Amino acid sequence: MVTGCATVPPPPNAVSEFALDSSTNYIVEAQARGRLLRLKVDPGAPYFVLLNDKVAKELRLVSTKSATLAVGPLRLKANTRNEKLTIRGETSAKPVMWVKGEAIPDADGVINPANLPGNGVTLKLREAAADEQVIQLPMRFDRQRGLYYEFDYGGQLILTRFTLEDRLTTTTGAAASVISKRRSGLWEGGPFVHQVRFGVPRPVRRMVLGQTLSVKGFPLNEFAVRVMDDRGSYLLPDKQVASEDADADETEGSGIVVTGKGKRSYGAAHFWLMVGSDALSRCSSLTYQARHLILRCSTART
Repeated sequence: MVTGCATVPPPPNAVSEFALDSSTNYIVEAQARGRLLRLKVDPGAPYFVLLNDKVAKELRLVSTKSATLAVGPLRLKANTRNEKLTIRGETSAKPVMWVKGEAIPDADGVINPANLPGNGVTLKLREAAADEQVIQLPMRFDRQRGLYYEFDYGGQLILTRFTLEDRLTTTTGAAASVISKRRSGLWEGGPFVHQVRFGVPRPVRRMVLGQTLSVKGFPLNEFAVRVMDDRGSYLLPDKQVASEDADADETEGSGIVVTGKGKRSYGAAHFWLMVGSDALSRCSSLTYQARHLILRCSTART
């Protein structure tokens, strides 16, 4: 049995009110100011209902308070207000945000499942498999961080999001440093640019782990590291996966060698892990209910 995994489902009376799958693009319909809105449901969405800038203009929304969004060293200015949304017949004021130039493909915006009315929501990813485990994660939901799990990794809290919008699993530099030391992290391939959050492109590099990282039973064997972001004084490995013609002596023990060069500032250390849709493809569904995220996933190494 995998440590941290439950083998029984939630109680029978805990029935999700929303059931969405890929055929609907995980979209719920809402209304604001008489206009129909198509909102993608994603547990990686921010605390605010994030609207396309174009939609906010069409609704003639007027900002009542500005917000600053940090993506590594970059800062984005956002507009916010409380706006009445009607979802499945229930009308309530929701925090709404829009950023200039922000574009959510195939939808008018994204909404966190914690902002939906009712008992919860299930996002069906694929058909269930016989070997699945049920992993239940207690979640926090706040204005600054959205929906996240406090992953206690050897005394270091790594704040962990789960998202269907980003294909890759990514980490900040500080989180990758801590993980790589204990899980023999090595680089594979060179750096590349990837849109990590709010459409902001950042340099990342793929890291593979010699030993599987278990997030309360959910296994991860690789991720993309935001090498320039939120590292503080934490150092990253200087070794990479050996090529086929590399000398074995050159890489022996390299998983625990963590070095850094120069005294460049990488900002304050922030410990974030963002689990993307590629990693979540091992799961048949995600359910958000009663401030818990319930994952039904195959935990065998693939």
